Amino acid sequence: MYTGNLNKHRVCIILSGIAALLLMSWSGTAWALDKVSLQLHWVHQAQFAGYYMAQDAGLYKDAGLEVKIIPGGPGIDSLDNLKNGKCDFATAWLIGAIECRSRGIPFVLLAQLIQRSALLLITFEDRDIDSIKEMDGRRVGLWGGHFNILPRALFKREGIKVREVPQNVSIAPLLQGAVSVASAMYYNEYHQFYQAGVDYDELKVFAFADLGLNFPEDGIYTMQEFREKKADICRRFVEASLNGWRLTFARPKQALQSVMKRVDGANLASNLAHQRWMLRAMQELISFRVGQQGLGELSAADFALVNRVLEDMWLISAPVELNSFYQPARENQP
Repeated sequence: MYTGNLNKHRVCIILSGIAALLLMSWSGTAWALDKVSLQLHWVHQAQFAGYYMAQDAGLYKDAGLEVKIIPGGPGIDSLDNLKNGKCDFATAWLIGAIECRSRGIPFVLLAQLIQRSALLLITFEDRDIDSIKEMDGRRVGLWGGHFNILPRALFKREGIKVREVPQNVSIAPLLQGAVSVASAMYYNEYHQFYQAGVDYDELKVFAFADLGLNFPEDGIYTMQEFREKKADICRRFVEASLNGWRLTFARPKQALQSVMKRVDGANLASNLAHQRWMLRAMQELISFRVGQQGLGELSAADFALVNRVLEDMWLISAPVELNSFYQPARENQP
């Protein structure tokens, strides 16, 4: 009798232990976060504040994601890293992604963030350049990679030839007179002139968006295979990221804290005033035409314009098809 009770007791203990292990295993699986990585196409700054807010405010975690945000910088091509499997998602310009897609690289656009081109050509009022045609023969600073496609398309349209000068991230060439015209981003270099002691009324600004060349810029990309196999992760990542941007615009002070934490942590040469300017500019560029409810949408007309210009520049042989390239990953979509 005693032995039988003892055996029954042992069986109960074993069964209880198995049940506990199964419960622990089930709980671990239920609460495990899917690990993904996001490669930015430039260094930490307010240009990417929405992703920082999604991370710091727990929006990614609430979506069941653990997101590693990887900064970019000079010499880092976010699309190359995406193609080579070094990240799951990447931010990049639409023009670069379309060109790559035309060459058979299966990039997929999940969400289009910047709706209005922030690219500018800037000169000083006293340089007597009042139109694009008056840049003919002048020294013009151009960035490398996909950043010079739009200026070259503009010069071709206007029938002029400029003297191209490679430009780095500094505004010094224009300040020092090494070039007559410089490339700039509205949310970045344009404000740097002000911080360098230049009043805005001393500048002559040519915005591509106002010259019939509005190319949407920053978007969220992944590979076609990842979009197909990890559709739910893509949806959760995009939704959390877009909500991160909405929260950023609702709580700009908190967003700036997230930005400066990363800027200072990376020892970048920037300051709170400049990042505040950039954040305000980003809200303007991201919300352009679509508002906050339409964040992430891609204009078919803008997409067609980019295709036409790339064809005209002989950078693609045929237009990229919209539906295969733009596969938004948002709620109520597969």
